[in-house]
Amino acid sequence: MLVKVGVVGLFVIFGLSDANLLQGNSPRDLQMVHIVMRHGIRTPENTYPNDPHINNTLYPVGWGQLTNAGKLLQYDTGKFLRKRYNDFLGENYWPEQYYCQSTNVDRTKASVELTNAGLWPPSKIQQWGPLDWQPIPVTSLPLEEDNLLHYMVPCEEYERELEKVVKSEEVQKIYRDNEKLIKKLQDLTGKDIKTLADVQDVYSTLQSEKAFNLTLPKWTKDYFPEKMQYLSDFSYVITSYNDKLRRLKGGPLLKKILNDWKAKMDGTIEPKEIRAFLYGGHDYTIANLLGALKIFDPQTPGYGVAVLLELSKNQENEFVVQVFFRNDTSIPPYELTIPGCTKVCPLEKLIELTKNVIPSNFEAECKSDDPNYVPPEAGGP
Repeated sequence: MLVKVGVVGLFVIFGLSDANLLQGNSPRDLQMVHIVMRHGIRTPENTYPNDPHINNTLYPVGWGQLTNAGKLLQYDTGKFLRKRYNDFLGENYWPEQYYCQSTNVDRTKASVELTNAGLWPPSKIQQWGPLDWQPIPVTSLPLEEDNLLHYMVPCEEYERELEKVVKSEEVQKIYRDNEKLIKKLQDLTGKDIKTLADVQDVYSTLQSEKAFNLTLPKWTKDYFPEKMQYLSDFSYVITSYNDKLRRLKGGPLLKKILNDWKAKMDGTIEPKEIRAFLYGGHDYTIANLLGALKIFDPQTPGYGVAVLLELSKNQENEFVVQVFFRNDTSIPPYELTIPGCTKVCPLEKLIELTKNVIPSNFEAECKSDDPNYVPPEAGGP
């Protein structure tokens, strides 16, 4: 069971030696790293009809934007990455060696920029003026095209499969067992709550309002976070409930990472100097990637959590993979074990284990063969 931490637990940076962080229990030669993280602490993005803060402009921060605490969290994340990968990356930022991408959303782009500020303070030869900072380019795609990081990219077959999962006996039992709670939340919030995702949406609003020091309604003391936690957690489990869902959500990002690793192993990677990738996304980005690897422990991914996927060569010159999950800044990241493999998993073995969740053609696989199917409208991040 992975430890879940609250907002307070995200602010403590605990220093460990690079050797312990990077090498674990056996020497290895780090070859490439992919970092996938959720954005930092934000103000509420959504609200509900009975929210006492519904007309609050949240000036001067605004809705769905990073708070000052969120900015600090992401900057400290960059400093953590600098400490962890200092020897591997070197002190000079070089665009051929480092690539970063974010969803086309203010808070994720700002989070990546802040992480870059902590990771890449200008070296002596890269100092340019009065700021101890240097600009690092961040790539973003239109949300409707970003199937790597944006979880709401339209995909008809995914929605059809998700509907089947929701109608399954196991999931319906969860609805029945929590029917009174869901009805009570609907009455209290004034929101039409039909799905676990609707519960999660209210949970997320209350979580962000609390983090922004807004006073929550009195009724929340009886329901938030404890009584709502399980339903919120399970809403993330459902999105990667089976291999078809994993294939169409976390699959595209996992495919990109595996392809990078295969190209590195084959000597065909471009640019040949590339060492690290940083991806900035959302809670579902994290849940779907871990879900595709079948290592997602039911939880509501916290602000600023990160998955570190490291490709190395072992003493036998074999390419191996290790996956770490950082959801508590007071301790080292958790090393995860992919089912069917060991913690240090041979790349070839990982490719074999994940073949059923890697889409061959995402666009083609998303097309429904039901001419009468009407997909739901895509929501925001």
